[in-house]
Order: sequence, then C-alpha cells, then structure tokens
Amino acid sequence: MKPKHKGKLVHRTLLFTAGHNLKYLKKSFTTKADAIVFDLEDAVPENKKIEARTILKEFLKTELIDNRPVYVRINPMESGLTLLDIDATASPQINGFVYPMARSARDLIAFDAQLSLKEKILNLPKKYFDIIVLIETPESVLNLKEITSASDRIVGLLFGSEDFLAEQEGRHGENAQGISVPRHLISMAAKANNMLAIDTPYVKVGDFEGLKKHIEQGKMLGYEGMLIMSPREIPIVNELYSPSKEEITRVNEIVKLSIKATEENKGIIIYNGIFISPPSLKAAKKTLQKSENIDKYEEFLNS
Repeated sequence: MKPKHKGKLVHRTLLFTAGHNLKYLKKSFTTKADAIVFDLEDAVPENKKIEARTILKEFLKTELIDNRPVYVRINPMESGLTLLDIDATASPQINGFVYPMARSARDLIAFDAQLSLKEKILNLPKKYFDIIVLIETPESVLNLKEITSASDRIVGLLFGSEDFLAEQEGRHGENAQGISVPRHLISMAAKANNMLAIDTPYVKVGDFEGLKKHIEQGKMLGYEGMLIMSPREIPIVNELYSPSKEEITRVNEIVKLSIKATEENKGIIIYNGIFISPPSLKAAKKTLQKSENIDKYEEFLNS
C-alpha cells in the first residue's frame, strides 16, 4: 500500500499530465513536482477516453510510482463516465482523486459514497482516498460553504479559472482582476476548513515573468501552491512558494522582538521600522511552520 505523509501536505506544485500519453506519464516522475495528477478529463479527447483508462490502469502497476501523492482527475457525474474512471484507476497506488466541475454538495456526497464502495471492494481502509475539489464555476463559488462540508475526504480546493471565466462570460483583465473575487473566496474557504489552497494555472506557458507575478498574486491571497501545466515551471513555483532565507531571517527577528515586547510589558512595539504585534507574531510563526512542513515533506518524498 502506498505510504502516506503523516504531517501536513505540501502541494506547491500540482503537475497535471494527460492520462492517455504514456510518455508524459513516465516523464512526470522525473520532475520535482510535489504531487502529480493523471488527467482523464479535459486533457483527454473524447475518442481517447477508453484508451486513457486502459493505459493509466496498467501504468499504475509499474514501479515508477513513488512516494509523492498521486491523484486522478476523473470526469464529473454529469458526464456518465465517473464510475468507469474510478473502476479503472482506484488502487492502493494512488492517494485520491481530483473532482472537477463540482457545483454543489450533492456531487461530493455521491462521489464520496462511490469511493467508500470501492475501498470496500479493494479491501482498503475507510477514507483511504482523498479528494481535491476543482472549483471552476460561478455556482460552485457561491456554494463553497456546503461543498467544503460535504465530505471529510476533502484535503484541498483547486481553482480552475478558465472554466470559471467561460461560464461567467468574463475575462482575466489587467492584473487578473476578472478572477480576483472567486480566487480569494476559494483560498478563504480552504483556510477556513484547514484545506490546501491551490491556485489556478498560469495559462501563458513560457512567460516566466508573468508566472512570477501570478505566484505573487496567489501568495497575497493565501495560496500555498498552484496547478502546473509544464514541468519547466516547477523550479520557479517550488522556490517562490517556499519561504526564502531572507524571509526566514525576518520572521525570526519578529519572534525575537515579540519576546522583547513581552518582557517590556508591551503588546505592540516598533523596532527599526518593524511593527510588532500579536498578529505579526502569529504570521511569523506560521511562516516558520511552513518552512518546517516543507522540509519534512521533501524528506518524506526522498525516503
């Protein structure tokens, strides 16, 4: 049975790979992605769906599958293909599934029940399979509260901006203003429910300066990582979604100054232009914890 990380999941980079392309399936495990998603939905043409299930079913039996989390993005309930996807790919070799086009809690409740049945058939522990929910419609954004409470399998929320804009009849706009509201609401819903907040991909592949700006926007909104379409993006995303040495030095200084403030019986102090208060101390400790989580996660992946 596939080992699972005991600590907090770290998904700075969630690499999507088309399920019908054996070359790319193999290549995904040569990357430094934190997690991998084999896609049976949008990346697979309709005339390749059956072939993709067959290829992926066999590939999951190979020794290439390593410790990192592996998910399968299945087709949604409305497609009529969900059970076929589950039957072909549910195995001890994967960690769970990405459920796309979730519109309400009903989708996740039904999907959860299907996974419970599959676990029983495969003699796997209850709740073995995790779920990452793809939020990519206006309806799903408005239903975030009920979606996040629909299943205790849900470990993360993933924003899909392209489908969202298609249904909303909107555009990215300057500085991604067209997606700023749903993008923030999704990250807030994830944090409110102790789930991973995974940002939408940056669709201009090869524009690395634009990618960096996209990451900075995501970090400002509380995202912990993003969906990756090209392995070339992985080093940049992993680096920028990890606390830098300068950031660690700064937050350690904040912790020290907070101790100094307590010793002086002050709740708030300003030291060398740094504003120190209980919220800034809380944020500093979270940054240090994030750095520790990443170190432990990378150690697990390499074990």
